[in-house]
Amino acid sequence: MKILVFDPVGGASGDMILGSLVHLGCPLDYLKDSLNALDLGPFDIRVDFKKVHGIVTVDLGFIIGAHDEQRPYKDIKSLISGSKLEGNIKERALKIFGCLAGAEASVHQVEMDEVHFHELGSMDSILDIVGISAAVEWFHADAVYTTSIPLGSGMMEALHGKIPLPAPATIKLLEGMRVRFTGQEGELVTPTGAAVIKALARGPIHSDVIIKGTGYGCGDREFHGWPNLFRSILCEVSDVRDHVFIIETDVDDMVPEEWEAAIEGVYEAGALDVSLETRIMKRGRPGSGLRVVAGAGKLEAIISAIFTHTTTIGVRYFPVMRAVLPRDEFLIRTRYGDVSVKEVILPDGTKRYKAQYRDIQNMSKKHGIPVIRLRREIDEEIRTYASKRQEGGE
Repeated sequence: MKILVFDPVGGASGDMILGSLVHLGCPLDYLKDSLNALDLGPFDIRVDFKKVHGIVTVDLGFIIGAHDEQRPYKDIKSLISGSKLEGNIKERALKIFGCLAGAEASVHQVEMDEVHFHELGSMDSILDIVGISAAVEWFHADAVYTTSIPLGSGMMEALHGKIPLPAPATIKLLEGMRVRFTGQEGELVTPTGAAVIKALARGPIHSDVIIKGTGYGCGDREFHGWPNLFRSILCEVSDVRDHVFIIETDVDDMVPEEWEAAIEGVYEAGALDVSLETRIMKRGRPGSGLRVVAGAGKLEAIISAIFTHTTTIGVRYFPVMRAVLPRDEFLIRTRYGDVSVKEVILPDGTKRYKAQYRDIQNMSKKHGIPVIRLRREIDEEIRTYASKRQEGGE
């Protein structure tokens, strides 16, 4: 399987990430064709080669008109959703903008649709994010991973005055991820760079890989003694293994109905999986055993959620290794609406597909068609779509 590893050596921004993917091999003609599907107006892509500490990098930017408007999140969401972008590119871009809007909404205590992007709503920022989404699609990577993220320090001038670095939206986006505080003055990671990594990367890679290619992108700013560059690495890997934690606790004094909200709260804290078992506990009392699978970056948040949403006064946790099949998600358009499909690659290279049940359930309620009938029809459309993807070299 192929994977992309994002390596923010000296920082991360939209143009740095896109530049590294172009340097890695994503063709400019493909990029332009994808971005033209947005119908945002005339633009051109500027690509220069620039040495950063002796390393050749791509310095990428967009040439656009002088009167570029700034857009709120709800308008950007409508723009991308209504565009002619390929389904996977569209879904990836919406996920990145959703992460950005969620962070801004949290920082400013407003609803997501009320978030008004200033610099992030400009045309070049939209082109950066959609361009990255298209470039990742071009490589047909089965997954994206990241190394630790460097953070700068100091203050910067923003719309409402001086703010600390990393910017509040950036630090919010990076919650649960591996970062390193460098002591370097200045903004090393922008909100866009953080959102791209947050939305697309699963975390660190723990498997052995074969490196197939490397691309470097640079930022406009130059820091004394600091390499302001981003590296994208294309790899092949036989399987993927993650370090995760198992968290367990036994409870015998909760009302059964309260488990629904408790499990929901644990999932919201970032759990990978949650299960509940019936137990016979001390003095023959019936009880429940809670078992949670958690990524290392979410361990403390999930333990806190368990204490908050259940009556337990203690938990057990221990590290384990997890082998996972490479997987991807894409959207297919049916006559009943869009359906999210999970694609899993088996060890022999064959692929397995499954439509998300919740999408089928929502369609069933909306159109009054039994789930079992909808699933049969949608499964047939998935087979047709998957066959076309394979014929197209995907």
